[in-house]
Amino acid sequence: MIRAIFFDLGDTLIAEEAAGGKHLPEATLTKLPYLDEVLTELKRKGFKLGIITNTVTSRENHVRIALRKIGIEKHFDLILTSVDVGHEKPDERIFMTALRELRVKPYEAVMVGNQINTDIVGGNRIGMKTVLFKWNKRYNERITLPEEQPARTIKSLSELPRVIEEI
Repeated sequence: MIRAIFFDLGDTLIAEEAAGGKHLPEATLTKLPYLDEVLTELKRKGFKLGIITNTVTSRENHVRIALRKIGIEKHFDLILTSVDVGHEKPDERIFMTALRELRVKPYEAVMVGNQINTDIVGGNRIGMKTVLFKWNKRYNERITLPEEQPARTIKSLSELPRVIEEI
């Protein structure tokens, strides 16, 4: 049974180009379509929600400030950045830290992200279910190895609650 859902940040929850190279708290962020509805529904269903994101300089508090400005911080039980942990996705240590923090096992969690080489490979390597979110063509990656294969692929966040139920 799935108990927790982890998300990447850029191009999974917010449009990456929205940050425009600015530090997260100063950036004007654009939420992806259906984000509010999907997060509300997943929380209502009792899932723990977290963010696992690779950042250059941003720490948890920076991400929280940015998410608060767009009204979605309240949905997240955990925000974990590579700067805070000292390891970037796909390193298993960042995923294991997130799982420990929310007290869930890998098989009880789903990783949702837009990049095969970080989000999908990292989640798959430790036994999480993975969902590839391909709403744009920014990352033109190809699946060539079994560890790169997501459990599901979606093109809209609106598909996620149904996919979680299927997994």
